[in-house]
Amino acid sequence: MLAPLLLACAFVALPGCQDGGSGPSGGAAIERFVVAQPALTESSGLARSGRSPGVYWSHNDSGGPTDLYAFDAQGAARGVLHVQGALNLDWEDISGFVEDGVPRLLVADVGDNSALRPAVRLYVLDEPALDAAGAALETRVSRSFALVYPDGPRDCEAVAVDAEEGSVYLLSKRDAVPRLYRVPLHPVSPLVVAEALGEISIPRAAADAPDPESINWVTSMDFAADARRAAVVTLTRAYIYTRAEGESWAQAFARPPKSYAVPDDPQIEAIAWSADAGELLLTSEGEPTPAARLRVD
Repeated sequence: MLAPLLLACAFVALPGCQDGGSGPSGGAAIERFVVAQPALTESSGLARSGRSPGVYWSHNDSGGPTDLYAFDAQGAARGVLHVQGALNLDWEDISGFVEDGVPRLLVADVGDNSALRPAVRLYVLDEPALDAAGAALETRVSRSFALVYPDGPRDCEAVAVDAEEGSVYLLSKRDAVPRLYRVPLHPVSPLVVAEALGEISIPRAAADAPDPESINWVTSMDFAADARRAAVVTLTRAYIYTRAEGESWAQAFARPPKSYAVPDDPQIEAIAWSADAGELLLTSEGEPTPAARLRVD
């Protein structure tokens, strides 16, 4: 039974820390819980709903069904959405945004562990209203397009939409330092070459670290609703970048971030801001899906 686990949330104070000694750090309170969506076993992306307050969407990793799973900030299931017109070769992130007054979701089929895919794909769909009883829903992709990187194939698990700017941002995973890329949300052709914006500023593992990937690999990204802060997560840290008025995301990512410790869960692969940007929601692969709310300042 999952219900007792949902009630057994615990607040844990975890100190922030910054590997390499660059940039500020902060402490945060974390409330852990599990997600009552039995089919969600490899949560690999996370997005806040623009239509249903307090609701989040997630999806499974590569090869799974083209389904999105809705749940609230306590882990209660809110519905399942089957997406028609899409393939799940390697779904790695999802981003919620509002465009022309319509809440939408962007699903990123961008995973490429061996850097062999000639192109990867982004799917955009209108976010439906959830049934009060949590019934299964169906929708169809409204548009999709493929992208290539100017410097060759890249594994990517971190994607976020800046709807005001009309751009989609992507962070590479397996480079020595993550690289930031940008593509238009409305490209003029079905295949677009991403714009390379350079490496970001982010702590790196020490040369003798026993498990450098746990520090170095970026697994998800999200922009706050006001498009002033970006959250990035690795397997062991969450990072927040803040941009000033009139500043680009590339400029914000060039500064050292504020960092936070995250729960010691099996494989943290998803992060999303709450609607008020007071919390970050995290999920990890696992059965049932481990999740946590991270209070940030």
